[in-house]
Amino acid sequence: MKTAVFMGKVYTMEHIKNLINGMLIGISSIIPGMSGGTMAVILDIFDQMIGAISNLRRTFKKSVIYLAPIGIGMVLGVLLLSGFLSGMLQSHPVEMQLFFIGVVAGSLPLVTRKALEEPFRRHSLLALMGTLAVMICIFFVKPDDSGVELIRNPGVSQMIQLMLYAAFAAAAMVIPGVSGSFFLMLFGVYHSVLTAVSEWNFAVLIPVGIGMIIGILFCAKLLDLLLQQHKQAMYFGILGCVVGSIPNIWPTQPISGMDILWGLLACLAGAALSLFCASDFLRSRLRRNKKEK
Repeated sequence: MKTAVFMGKVYTMEHIKNLINGMLIGISSIIPGMSGGTMAVILDIFDQMIGAISNLRRTFKKSVIYLAPIGIGMVLGVLLLSGFLSGMLQSHPVEMQLFFIGVVAGSLPLVTRKALEEPFRRHSLLALMGTLAVMICIFFVKPDDSGVELIRNPGVSQMIQLMLYAAFAAAAMVIPGVSGSFFLMLFGVYHSVLTAVSEWNFAVLIPVGIGMIIGILFCAKLLDLLLQQHKQAMYFGILGCVVGSIPNIWPTQPISGMDILWGLLACLAGAALSLFCASDFLRSRLRRNKKEK
C-alpha cells in the first residue's frame, strides 16, 4: 500500500486522494447551478460515499475512516477557495460558467455507462424524463437574494431557520445535478452563508453546519436504498438531473467578442477534465474485471 508522511503521520494515497476529492466536491457545492453530487459521480465515489454515510451507525469505524478525508477536504475547499471563486465569478463570469458546463457535459458518458451496467429496462426512462422535467421547472425559477440583508448576528429563530434551510439545501446538494446553492438563493440566505464562510462567522456557520449534517444523513439513507433496489433507474434519474442542470449554469450575461473564444476554451478544458476522470474510472473498472476473471 502506497503511503505518504505529513507532520509525522503516515497517510495512504487513498486518504490523500479522498482529501482532494472532498475539496473538489466542496468547491462544486458553493457554485450556483453546480452540484457536489455531480462531482462525486465524476470522481466515481458517489455510490461508495452514499453507502458510507447511510451505514454510518452500522459500520461506524470503517465509514469514518473513509469519509473523514472527504469531509475535511470539503471544508478546506469551501474555506480556502470560496473567496477566490466568488471573485472569479464576478470578474470572469462567462468563462467560469462555461468551464463548469464543460465539466458537467464531460460527465455524461460516465453517467450513461453506469446507468447501462445492468440490462436495459424501458421503465428506467421514466426516471430520466421525471428528473429532467423537474430540472426544467427549476430553470424557470430565478432566485436572487442579492438585495436581501446579510445575516451576521442571527437570533434564535434565525438560527433555526438557517438550520432548516441548510438541511434542505444539503439534501439537494447530495443529488447529482441539483445545486444546494440554488436552494440557499431561493431561501434568501446564499450570500449570508458565503459571507459567513469568508468572515469565519461561527454564529451563522454552526447552525448551517448542523443543518447540513442532518440533510446529508437523511438524503444519503434514501439514495442508498434506491441505489440498492433500483440502481439503473437511479442512474437514469441522475442523468436527467445532470442534463437538466446545464441550462441553470448557462451565463446570463451577453456573450460577445473574446468571451466567445475564451469561453469555448474554458468549456473544452472542463469537458477534458471530466473525461480524464472518466477514463481513470474506466481503467480501474477494466483492471477489476481482469482480476475477477
